[in-house]
Amino acid sequence: MGNLEVMMAKSGEQGGEPNPHESGVELTDEERNFHEEAVRFVEAHRDYLENYARGAVHFEAAPAGLNTFAFNLETNTIYVHGRFYHDRGLSNEKTAFALSHEAEHFLEKKALLSEPDGARKFGRYLRQIKMSKAYGLMDNCVADVRENRAVVAKTSKETADIERDLYKKDLFAEKDFANEPKHVQFCDALLRESRVPDEQCQVSAEVREKLDALRAMKAGEENFFDLLTNPDTPMSLRLSLQDEYIWPVVKELLEKDLEDEEKKGKGKSGEGGGGEGGHTGGEGENKTPEGQGKPVKGGQGREAKPEGRPDPNDIFKGAYERAKRRGLPEAVPADEVGKSFRRWQEANKESPLDRADREHAERIGVAKTDLQRYRNMAKQLGEIRNPETNMSVVEELRNLFRQIRARRIKKVHPPRYPVEEGEELVDPAQLIAEAKAGNLEPKVWESFEIKEKVGKRFGQVQITFIFDRSGSMDENGGAKKIEQQKAGVLGMEALDEANELYDEEKVNMVEPLEILSEVYSFQADGDDGKPMKRMSKEFSEKERIGVMKKLGTVPGGNTTDFVSLEAIGAEVDADPTLRQKIAKGEIKKIVIVFTDGESGDVSRVQAVLKKLREAGIAVAGVGITESGKAVLNTYAPNASLARNAEDLPVTLGGLLKEHLADV
Repeated sequence: MGNLEVMMAKSGEQGGEPNPHESGVELTDEERNFHEEAVRFVEAHRDYLENYARGAVHFEAAPAGLNTFAFNLETNTIYVHGRFYHDRGLSNEKTAFALSHEAEHFLEKKALLSEPDGARKFGRYLRQIKMSKAYGLMDNCVADVRENRAVVAKTSKETADIERDLYKKDLFAEKDFANEPKHVQFCDALLRESRVPDEQCQVSAEVREKLDALRAMKAGEENFFDLLTNPDTPMSLRLSLQDEYIWPVVKELLEKDLEDEEKKGKGKSGEGGGGEGGHTGGEGENKTPEGQGKPVKGGQGREAKPEGRPDPNDIFKGAYERAKRRGLPEAVPADEVGKSFRRWQEANKESPLDRADREHAERIGVAKTDLQRYRNMAKQLGEIRNPETNMSVVEELRNLFRQIRARRIKKVHPPRYPVEEGEELVDPAQLIAEAKAGNLEPKVWESFEIKEKVGKRFGQVQITFIFDRSGSMDENGGAKKIEQQKAGVLGMEALDEANELYDEEKVNMVEPLEILSEVYSFQADGDDGKPMKRMSKEFSEKERIGVMKKLGTVPGGNTTDFVSLEAIGAEVDADPTLRQKIAKGEIKKIVIVFTDGESGDVSRVQAVLKKLREAGIAVAGVGITESGKAVLNTYAPNASLARNAEDLPVTLGGLLKEHLADV
């Protein structure tokens, strides 16, 4: 089925409705009739079409004189042209299906452009389909399977029946492709057999072998092609997968087709495979061809064309035309697609804020999207309130850090008896009386001396976070995973802000304080016992973003919290000085463990907890939702349960307040 490409006909500076007849050229009767027919069709089916698209796409009749389909990326409008259904004699039901299909093409491309790196990927995609008609045919056939599945999933069984009838009787009434070039056989058979699975197309034995191999491919427990064409698979991922696994197959068949043409000595005549147009001129001239050399992973290799070898775009021109006629009318030319994309790029230039974010991200060595996501999470934390106090969790922690500072530098002003010289006049009347009596040094002043009152003498606090990256964190839409990320951002930002505060006041503090931090995660692999961030005072923005990003992946199977705890225990055993400083009250060490399930080895957890707590280390367990309530027993008596995932940041805030209260 023809792929509705990105296209905007001549329009005003701000986009707007295509207007090909601004110059006042008269319409032909055919153009006027097509336009009127399109208007009637759109008005008759507008409710269905826009309800189908759920407001994401608007449908309008193409302006009179616009002899093709078009869409406007800025207004999300598809302009419908009469020939879409007129030339094929399709029923209204089949045309409605076809338009829904085109809406899916539009939505898929629009979603790609909305991705952080989508414009670059889309530009590369346009270059590929323009450079190689074989690539364009393959992409269109794979994409059509995806779009049709999306339409059927959003509608009903009746729609599936309409689609089957459309492919069986209207688009691919002929299922014998054996006389076509092998790479064309493969693409067309892949599409038809996907939509009419109980009928097998006639293709060469070699092509059948390739088709069967693709159908048998697995991605884990899922069928690869089903996963590739799943409507939930983003276009960027679909392109990446088809470039890696399908395009090399098409290129291999294309290479063999070229070899067959050379053997037949018809390379220059253009007759092989129905290739009208020969090799002179044509759209492939002076362009690097596809289909030469070995398949390249990712479809990115562009080998130079050997001297004298014809362009496959010209050689198989006739075959591509026939394949196009098996679909719906020709899409917008690639040149027009490129022009439209450039208009979209111009209208969506990087904002000053995005530019600043990109430059900062590049400077610190992270992706702009990761930087922005981290900042958004940090901003969201400011809106989370402790239900018991109705205060922001962030503000509560700030108050705690200010109180710690105040306890370490508290100025006490003890008054002294009146003296001859001082800072404050306390008895003006006595001063006057004494002066009249000739006493020029009356004791009417008070003087103050400043004494510092300090709190506990902990000079250093060490805080370790151990996060759960087991697969169960991704259940129920990943809510637990996301809230754990937020809790992690809260902890990291709070400690970083506290260190900044104490560094500023360091010269005024009788007992300076510094907070060190480290981060572990357990995911049932060899990294469970290795910190993703080692114990140190420094916690750079790059490191914090890296931790957040890693917490967004949950590859583990089992709850192996004991491995991370044992690694901490081993560090304590290896450092007698640390034990002594903890015993003397010079260092306070806190470990906070997050988990959403029962430990894989409760006895090992409790053994290491006993050892750590006997060494004076505070270890707290945090259960995430009801699935983590085993924590209340395993980590008793120092355990908490966030019954709802969204309560996790509040729970962490409470733990930090509790364990830092005596600092």
